[in-house]
Amino acid sequence: MNALSNIEMIKRGSDGLRGTLRESLADPVTGALRENDTQLIKFHGSYQQDDRDLREERRLAKLEPAYSFMIRTRLPGGVATPAQWLALDAIAQAYAQRGLRITTRQTIQLHGVIKRELKATLQAIHQTLLDTVAACGDVNRNVVVAVNPLTSALHAQVYAQAATLSEALLPKTRAYHEIWLDRERVCGGEDDLLYGDAYLPRKFKIGFAIPPRNDIDVFAQDLGFVAILENGQLRGYDICAGGGMGMTHGDTRTYPRLAEVVGFVEPRQIEAVARAVIETQRDFGDRSDRKHARLKYTIDDRGIGWFKWEVERRAGFALQTA
Repeated sequence: MNALSNIEMIKRGSDGLRGTLRESLADPVTGALRENDTQLIKFHGSYQQDDRDLREERRLAKLEPAYSFMIRTRLPGGVATPAQWLALDAIAQAYAQRGLRITTRQTIQLHGVIKRELKATLQAIHQTLLDTVAACGDVNRNVVVAVNPLTSALHAQVYAQAATLSEALLPKTRAYHEIWLDRERVCGGEDDLLYGDAYLPRKFKIGFAIPPRNDIDVFAQDLGFVAILENGQLRGYDICAGGGMGMTHGDTRTYPRLAEVVGFVEPRQIEAVARAVIETQRDFGDRSDRKHARLKYTIDDRGIGWFKWEVERRAGFALQTA
């Protein structure tokens, strides 16, 4: 067995993604987090960054980099109310020195939040009834859905399934609520049967598409659901697995890959299938090399036939012919 990567060791020793984030946030000497915590905060929906334009100037002045944080909301399908949009705009004006941006995965990011205002920013986002849980990190990320659930009753139905799936696939740890929302830690109730204590080997992305449009690039997702209609009604979904367009220049072990259609499921079966796919990636994904850790490599290394069999075994039913 190959040695685990350093980030794998950090996740396993993080006490449910808590690490030393409290201590890092309380340290007034630096605008940065402790090294291990820079990995763990991703699971809480944030990345530590610094201003590249100021790096050399600050280095010459013997100052640390101008650290700040990006915060990403979890927003399935990119759906927010007008009140939430206005609230996020106000939060960005109050805390985000580099503003608010809409991403290609249908969510919203705030850039340039300094460390001492991180907690206040996340609490303000929570007040809008939104959150940033699992918007980054080695878990299921923001679920993307065919644009605009108001287009038709079918679009609304598919969006509702996607939003429900997003909630169902959240990590069980209460670290987010304790660190950012000042909730008390309670004993028990944190056994995460889906992610375990090591979470996934790499990020995981899910998308829902409604033909004839492929506005969310369903074949670029780790797991894609393509709505299939019959007499104008949602019959179910074709399942696509193994997509991902990323690669590392010069590393032939990495490559872009389109997802393959592996079967068909009824609407009531999508959570079971999603869990089975995630569990398969959790147990067989490459944890020694993050550049080779996406689901596409797991499928290609072991074969699409093996993958389908493993998913069916875990889901407890056979995928129908697509």
